[in-house]
Amino acid sequence: MNNDQDKVNKIKRELAKLRQFRNRCYVCHVSWHKRGMTFHHIKYHKNENTHSDFVNGYVGTLQYYEYLKPIIKKNPKRFAYLCNSHHQTVTKLLQFNHDKQDRIFKLVRKSR
Repeated sequence: MNNDQDKVNKIKRELAKLRQFRNRCYVCHVSWHKRGMTFHHIKYHKNENTHSDFVNGYVGTLQYYEYLKPIIKKNPKRFAYLCNSHHQTVTKLLQFNHDKQDRIFKLVRKSR
């Protein structure tokens, strides 16, 4: 693991300890996942940077989390702490409108 990745993980672990996040994935309750953990924006504010506004790689990810850290600390209710697997699921579902999401969830609940 490189130094920037270590710094990113340290920031994530520090933020995960905030009461809002309970040091676990909101969905599956794991405290750490082999594919990593991340913070999901429940709500973006206008003119707020996103991960894609930073350079690719660990340098950009570190810059992004250094930027995000005070934002999360100021208003943690705007975020959810998720394992990367569940973050990808949430992100994928957000591609669909509410009607399609409802139909997907209805089908999932029927499929037992």
